[in-house]
Amino acid sequence: MRYTSLIKKEREKIFELFIEKEKLKFSDIEKALRIRSNMVSYHLQQMQKENLIEKKGLHYLLTKQAERYLPLLSHITGKQLSPLPVVLVAIANKNKILLLKRNKRPYQHYWGLIGGKMLLEESFAETAMRLVREKTGLLPKAISINSILHERVEDNLIKHSFILFFMKATVNQSTFKASAHGTLQWFPLKKIDKEKTIPSDLWLIQKKLNSKIPVTSAVMSDKEGVLSAFNIQ
Repeated sequence: MRYTSLIKKEREKIFELFIEKEKLKFSDIEKALRIRSNMVSYHLQQMQKENLIEKKGLHYLLTKQAERYLPLLSHITGKQLSPLPVVLVAIANKNKILLLKRNKRPYQHYWGLIGGKMLLEESFAETAMRLVREKTGLLPKAISINSILHERVEDNLIKHSFILFFMKATVNQSTFKASAHGTLQWFPLKKIDKEKTIPSDLWLIQKKLNSKIPVTSAVMSDKEGVLSAFNIQ
């Protein structure tokens, strides 16, 4: 499913209407957009083609896939930016830690922890396991959540903001696969290159590597706007 439809301001406006209304008639959308009915029809057809909306009887609704983007709409349209959640994993083998020399911005050419985004369906442990496997080929035998850090990067303005979920993955293997994301290397904990390591990653390694924090996960059901079946996992 693609979201190129939201590049058009009219389709962006249509999507925004569903923030407050679960279903809308054609006349409701036409009234809100204040454009000709044939243009409203055209935009609705394009959004249906891209699986953004569906029609049931006289009403239009967001598809279940499109509902995933309701909390993210301001990011998709570029109206607002928020901190990016990132999972960082300290891959440890005895007294050594595996670092990646980044070949992409931000922090290009700096050593740092293995990291990435959490996918929508994943738990923290599943994210850490996937990142370690995909980026190093190693198989963790133990995983823990060690700390949370809010990091902001300034350059006359705040240009990056991250919420870092710091995790530790213990492995028995030392042989890793080459990474497309940069150069991997094992470092003794006392011999990490302080000048060329991302400062926040270095602080987490030095101060929080052996810490653990409780993080509670929950799941609940949302059926046609009714919340139920809340469960702590």
